[in-house]
Amino acid sequence: MALNDKLFLPKDIVCPICGKEFKRYLLKKKQFSLDKRDIDYRPVYLGNINPRYFNVCVCPHCYYAAEDKYFCPLMSEIEARRKALLDNHRSQWDAASRVRAASSGQQIWKDIEAEKLKELTPTNIAILRQIKPLLERVAGGLKDKGKPFNELQKDGDLEAAIRSWELAAICSKARKANHRLLGYTYLNAAWTARDAAELATDPALQQRYKDFEKAYLTEATAFLTITNAATSVDDAFMPDGTRIPKENIPQSRVFEIMYILAGANRLLGKFDESNKYLEQIIYGSQSAQGIILWFVNQAREMRHETNTQPNMPIPQDESEDEDLE
Repeated sequence: MALNDKLFLPKDIVCPICGKEFKRYLLKKKQFSLDKRDIDYRPVYLGNINPRYFNVCVCPHCYYAAEDKYFCPLMSEIEARRKALLDNHRSQWDAASRVRAASSGQQIWKDIEAEKLKELTPTNIAILRQIKPLLERVAGGLKDKGKPFNELQKDGDLEAAIRSWELAAICSKARKANHRLLGYTYLNAAWTARDAAELATDPALQQRYKDFEKAYLTEATAFLTITNAATSVDDAFMPDGTRIPKENIPQSRVFEIMYILAGANRLLGKFDESNKYLEQIIYGSQSAQGIILWFVNQAREMRHETNTQPNMPIPQDESEDEDLE
């Protein structure tokens, strides 16, 4: 299922972990469009181009992996100066936007936790170098296919697409990403495995991909359940008694997480858990509007559906979401 080379923008990158250069194939923007969403909010795209297969940058030498916005490649002196200039202009624009928003009563949320992943600390680099053997084990048989990992990704290799998200999740853990970002990473891994299962014709491969999906979806719900607890007014605690740090995120994102948890738990056969989140969505928004109203209406439909099936189509929303592309 290799795509036309013209759909990609080749870019030379130097890995910040091993220092080796490789070519990254970026899927050009506007080469894909959203069709609908599944019961757990999975974006389903029109046509044969699925951007989820290409969103993770993987070094073919040491297997360090991250979404492009978090990869943090080594830059030349000129590139570093250019980035510093752009960052300065961006910070000025952000400040002006916040002033305008405040004057009109609006709020602009800056994802501080995501911003942290846009820089690699010396400690991050040291840990990521130490876990190279683990990353190689996860890459598994892909090393024996005769092509670098990045070439396999460009060719639309389903196994490479799935493993790229797992590698990204492991590297994000090493970088101490918070529960929300880890949850979204595993969620994308589960969705990619489901994509692969839908495309596979070999029953054995199809079952393999379904097993991947279940494992990743279980991880995603675990992390996002903690995230949901972190948004509560009341203190919440981990099983070991440690307090879950609060996270102040927009209400629309809180409802998005609850909706994902409702759908994901339903797919995992945990209907009581799913219904708990549906009720929180339905009864927790008396004056819902916009995307929140969409979540409420979809939650009502899901709650009344007694035999919810995986991959139930759900109309797309109108918002752009960085985490769930």
